[in-house]
Amino acid sequence: MQQLSTFFVTNWPLLLALAIILFMLVRSYVGPGVSRPVSPMELLRLINHQNALVLDVRTDKEYQGGHIINSMHVPLGMLSSSLSQLAAYKHSPIVIVCRTGSRSAQAAGTLRKAGFEQVHNLAGGIMAWQSANMPLTTEKGKPPKPSAAEPADKVTDKKAAEEEAKEEGVKAIGHDTPADEQAPPEETERTEETTRSPEITIYTAAHCPFCVRAIQLLKDKGVATIEIDVGGKPELRQEMTQKAGSDSVPQIFVDGKHIGDCDGIHALDAQGKLDEALGIGQA
Repeated sequence: MQQLSTFFVTNWPLLLALAIILFMLVRSYVGPGVSRPVSPMELLRLINHQNALVLDVRTDKEYQGGHIINSMHVPLGMLSSSLSQLAAYKHSPIVIVCRTGSRSAQAAGTLRKAGFEQVHNLAGGIMAWQSANMPLTTEKGKPPKPSAAEPADKVTDKKAAEEEAKEEGVKAIGHDTPADEQAPPEETERTEETTRSPEITIYTAAHCPFCVRAIQLLKDKGVATIEIDVGGKPELRQEMTQKAGSDSVPQIFVDGKHIGDCDGIHALDAQGKLDEALGIGQA
């Protein structure tokens, strides 16, 4: 017992340092500003279904050597001075990446403390991404648009206005036109027919980076899509194969007409023909 006491007295500076390190480690997982680590597969889902922003905080040289498609590059040393540039993404999902996950964890804490709501850290970083056989690109991409989030009280006011408008027989959105001056039902139906958008269907599968790239391009075009996940569903994959003549994903159709896979729609876009194929700008 005396030896133990002597040990503590003699080595108290080291023990104190150890206690501080343990405290910081625990705080990094449960303290304020903590972010949730995500795997490469979870990152794909966030990109596909939540339009997540991938924020790469590596150096210029590392980023230019290969990065995740459509990621935004802000080196860690410039992050604090670039918060105003990122302000539009405060309500959007953000996944921060670096080489191993260390610098991105630090960057995630900075964003959380600055008020960013949905901050994630790619566990294992780019090394884990490559280990999962996910591709990198050296091309400059186009980051997703930030979520158009509205304050809760504004949404509530809007809903109240809509309910009140319905009760009074006027339009809730747009001009307050009395009900007796609205277009007859038949005319409304004809107008909807002439302005109907084409039905765009994309067959996808989980963990498919080419699906991510194709979906992002369609989002950039501002078109609504119907996504059909064929993963683990042989009947849907067979249906897609019969229609497209290929069993690889993604495959894209417009009003039932096959317009290509990921490379195919990017080639159409490069030729200036994709908008026409998607029915953009057509009456």
